[in-house]
Amino acid sequence: MKKSLLYLFALVAFAACNPNEKPEVDKPTPPEPEKQAIEIVVNQERLTAFQVGYSIYPNDKEAIYYFEVMSKARWATADVAAIKAELEESLQSFADMTGATYEEVLEQMLQKGDLVDYVDIAGYRGDTDYVIFAFYWDGDISDVSIAEFSTPAPVPSTESIEIAFSDIDPYAMTVSCTPSEGITDYYYYFAETTKADAMLAELEDDNAFMSYHAMNVGTKKSGEQSMEQKGLKPETSYTVMVMGIDDKGNRMQARKECSTEMVQQSERVESELFETLVGEWSGTQTIYDGFAEPEVSEFAVTIVQSVEDYDYDYRSCNQLVALVDGWCRIPYYGIQGLVDSEIENPEDKFGPKWILDIAEGDKVTIDGYARHSTIGWMFMGDCFLVSADADSQNINVASTLSVDVSADGNTLTISSPVEDCYPSLVYFFEGFGWMSYYYGQSDIVLTRK
Repeated sequence: MKKSLLYLFALVAFAACNPNEKPEVDKPTPPEPEKQAIEIVVNQERLTAFQVGYSIYPNDKEAIYYFEVMSKARWATADVAAIKAELEESLQSFADMTGATYEEVLEQMLQKGDLVDYVDIAGYRGDTDYVIFAFYWDGDISDVSIAEFSTPAPVPSTESIEIAFSDIDPYAMTVSCTPSEGITDYYYYFAETTKADAMLAELEDDNAFMSYHAMNVGTKKSGEQSMEQKGLKPETSYTVMVMGIDDKGNRMQARKECSTEMVQQSERVESELFETLVGEWSGTQTIYDGFAEPEVSEFAVTIVQSVEDYDYDYRSCNQLVALVDGWCRIPYYGIQGLVDSEIENPEDKFGPKWILDIAEGDKVTIDGYARHSTIGWMFMGDCFLVSADADSQNINVASTLSVDVSADGNTLTISSPVEDCYPSLVYFFEGFGWMSYYYGQSDIVLTRK
């Protein structure tokens, strides 16, 4: 019995010392990768040469954070503290300008909570390394979360957009854009050909228009669209450029030109009004800007046969021009004043001005079809004198304004033939349509000084 027990003990000892078996040893657990305070996930399926899709998941869903994408080369020299300081200054300026608090602007302009499946479509190039970075606005500025990605080479889209012109006259044309089925969105740009060429020449490279600039200068559209372009110059070439994005995220662009027609010279009209209407007038009109109460606008008008510094023969076109100072609070800017202010093409932009057309029988009218710019240097572009109704906000650009001359020739009344409409100052906001700068709420009445 003792021998058997010893034998068993020996067998167990031998098994424990078997050199072919590895003894079990406690292995240290490797540390998990440090999790970023803000998780950034790039969606590779939405990544093309000109766009990237990504999601951002902050740990703190109530904290405000800032994020941005920049090239990896630029990121290598970026100063996050300086970026934040510039943003703080801009946000404070915006708050001061709008009357909001700084905190309200932060909520409005920066991000809070998850940003899921966001597709960023502007400013990218193919074959380029990028960095997405994010940081909590009130957190440690050094605690920046980042994610890197690289764009592939551009793949030209096989889709197309057809551009066509119709209803062409000296001052207007209609542009139609018809995208193929795979185009999801496109950006529409219209300008004089010389200006379009100059714009392209100033861009960084051939891909710049497709990468970001089409979105800077163009209007986003989808599906078949028809755009009526007004206030054009006679016998002038205009260019349409479109940049389309297809359902795979690839891009294409198309371009087409068209020229306006020449003005048909009308027969010379003989009327005493070409002489008797010339001179100084005082004007009044009740106007409304859509916000404050209506007010009476008082202004000065000078009716002339020609304009200083402008070689244009109004008389041969059976026209006079009324130069307007102070109407709708807008001072008159002559051509030389615009030259001094370095405004381009001052001959097109001086004013406010109204073009008086005189026909047989002493009939006087003002174009209400938005053909002739009333003033063209303002930040929203060309403004026109047309018919509009402040109550319904209806703007009519298809009616000629009437100018009634009193029997004694000392009063001119400018009115609209459209019911409930009055002469108004309007402009075309691409992507939104016709908008009012000032609604008229009465006829315009001029009395001789």
